[in-house]
Amino acid sequence: MKANIGFAVKLLQIIILFAIFFSYAMFQGGFVSWFLFYSFLPLIIHMLFLLFYPISKWSVSRVLSKRIVNAGDDVKVELEIKRKFAFPLIYLVVEEYFPPTLQYKDLNRQKFKDMHETSKLVNQRLLKRVTFPWFKRTIHLNYTLNDLPRGEHHLKAFRIKTGDFFGFIKKDYIYECENRLIVYPQQRSVSIKEKVNSFEEGSTPSYASNQSRTSVVAGVREYMPGDRFSWIDWKTTARKNTIMTKEFEQEKSANLLFILDTIDYSGMNKISFEAAIEFTSSIMETLRKNSAQIAFLAIGEKPSYFPFNQDPSKNTMIQSYLAKVQPSGDESFPKKLIKQAKRMPDGLVTIVTITHLSLKMQLSLEQLQQKSKRVIVYLIKPKAAVTALDHQIMHDLSVRGIVVHVLSEDQLIQHEFEVTM
Repeated sequence: MKANIGFAVKLLQIIILFAIFFSYAMFQGGFVSWFLFYSFLPLIIHMLFLLFYPISKWSVSRVLSKRIVNAGDDVKVELEIKRKFAFPLIYLVVEEYFPPTLQYKDLNRQKFKDMHETSKLVNQRLLKRVTFPWFKRTIHLNYTLNDLPRGEHHLKAFRIKTGDFFGFIKKDYIYECENRLIVYPQQRSVSIKEKVNSFEEGSTPSYASNQSRTSVVAGVREYMPGDRFSWIDWKTTARKNTIMTKEFEQEKSANLLFILDTIDYSGMNKISFEAAIEFTSSIMETLRKNSAQIAFLAIGEKPSYFPFNQDPSKNTMIQSYLAKVQPSGDESFPKKLIKQAKRMPDGLVTIVTITHLSLKMQLSLEQLQQKSKRVIVYLIKPKAAVTALDHQIMHDLSVRGIVVHVLSEDQLIQHEFEVTM
């Protein structure tokens, strides 16, 4: 109803404008008055045709140069607008609608220099492009999405505006055009300082990044990317007509469980959470390349568990989860950790990544230790935010055999993570 009223008002304005110029020319007479009438007549006709011109019938598309990238990367975007009839348009304004997930930026390692300044991650993305198409039937507009934040982003719509010379007629239309963009967490190399090599039942497995292979062969399996040439079992490969590699006893014994805290809590530092995601992704990828048996548990509003598996697709599932996960849930992480610990198998090496410590967290970690072969905790927190209570809890945990490693600005800005396990 409002659209019909607006259309009628604009049409009436054009008619009145035409009547004014024509009346002036008729009553005034002379060359000047008729010259003005004929000079403005094409503009009035253009306004009339523009009023009836349907910009909603255009064909539009949005093309991304990449659909899967890492945090901090850039993506080039091309908007293409096609129209069947080359009606002259004076100008065209294209306004992109960005989702809330893209209202942040990722500055790679630079964001860890001042972890308490979380506001520097906020980036209000606004895009308006003006072009002058005139008789063009195909219009191309390009822009770049810089410093992309981790997450799953959906570009759903953009707006097109146009009008006449004087602004009497203005038209706009919102085109729905959805594109999906996945931004994985940035990965870095991980230097693991210590390693323990043992193949006895109940001993701590080897999981260092520079681990050496044992000569004890437990079996064979299909070749996976990253396997060395020297591991190929040529006899089995010839018999099965498929490349097979040796599976070592060390691989079968190295069972590690990664636990990530994704619970939302008051005062959460977003940069710390992003660092926890990046650290977890990096260290798991490093250990996976060394054929360690890895399971992953993210404790949030709904716990997500990825079991032990040699299937490479499992790693893709984990990375996809880490790309999308955001803090959520009302129940505290220590309480949920205790519930999940009861369901875990015994004898695992458990690596827990958290962004805060508390007395309740201490109790839950101590209960987790009772079922684990070893518990290693990585606390990711700004150096200035580490309190005296944190130091006391870390001391008490170390007495019980649970070592807490603190990763702050100094460690997070390095080219690689240096950890002790």
